[in-house]
Amino acid sequence: MPTPEDRLRALVAEIGPIPFARFMEEALYGAGGYYAQESLPIGEAGDFVTGSSLSPLFGRATARLLEALDEVIGAPAELLEAGYGTGAHLRAVRDSLGGSHERRLAGWDRIGRELPAGVDRLADLDGQRVEGVVFSYELFDALPVHRLVRRGDALLEVLVGLDAEGRFSWIEGPLSSEALAELPRADLVEGQIVDLAPGWRPLYRRLADTLERGLLVTCDYGFDTERLYDSRVRMHGTLACYREQRVHRDPFVEVGGQDLTAHVDLSVLIEEGERAGLGTIVFTRQAPWLAACGILDGMEDAAGAERFAALQLMQLDGMGEEIRVLVQGRGVAWDGLIEELPGLEHL
Repeated sequence: MPTPEDRLRALVAEIGPIPFARFMEEALYGAGGYYAQESLPIGEAGDFVTGSSLSPLFGRATARLLEALDEVIGAPAELLEAGYGTGAHLRAVRDSLGGSHERRLAGWDRIGRELPAGVDRLADLDGQRVEGVVFSYELFDALPVHRLVRRGDALLEVLVGLDAEGRFSWIEGPLSSEALAELPRADLVEGQIVDLAPGWRPLYRRLADTLERGLLVTCDYGFDTERLYDSRVRMHGTLACYREQRVHRDPFVEVGGQDLTAHVDLSVLIEEGERAGLGTIVFTRQAPWLAACGILDGMEDAAGAERFAALQLMQLDGMGEEIRVLVQGRGVAWDGLIEELPGLEHL
């Protein structure tokens, strides 16, 4: 069976340079692609670690948020996790809740793996209505991105082609779609590259539309628009590749065997949620969010490895600072829902 690399090389040879979004789509989600593997290489022994699966104490913090919503909603708050990956976070939430069957827990993912007992696996999001929490962790940074670059007065696309030896290479050319010209939300300087996903808005809108009442909690690598386009620190875009806990910038090695990500314009998500009728409540970093949700409470009762992993989630020189948390809501009062702590910015 041809590998993603085989198929992509044959495609480029046949039709010429392709958008990086098409390359990323095939490398991650095509047959034999990175996320289509039978066993996802997530965790300390894999290629990368996601915060929600690093420690079961993250799941306990989410469970406490659900319990805080119970009184507001007047019924056991539901949880829908979009992009659940291995299901580790949902398992931790279920275990923290003590196996109650009154509360609905559900997961949806593009690659639908098995979920723990007591958690519903959804084939799609159509028609879903949630009263509680719709949650995602590093979902949007894995959406395929187009690479755009400013050259003089023109906006060009950085495409994937083949060099004389048949190796993948970057080639600049006209935009593959006129609609891409509308994606940049700031003026780029000469030679500046940006990585932008047309899929950010529609996916976020789908999640917002599932929320009948409660909170939409999005945890991801990203910035607001102003910081994302800051050419002083992001002149070459944000595309990153992960393999064996190492990050590098070459997507043309280990095609289908490494993770590909790009930072999210979180201002786009805020706008789209507000268009869907949600109110923006919190835009903060992972560390203060988890502290406010009570991750530190009773930590002394956890196993040593669990405590260590939970502290990693809070590191201000790591994911505690780098992961942003956006919370939008519909039909719930925020005051008093979780603990007020410094650094938990309200909008």
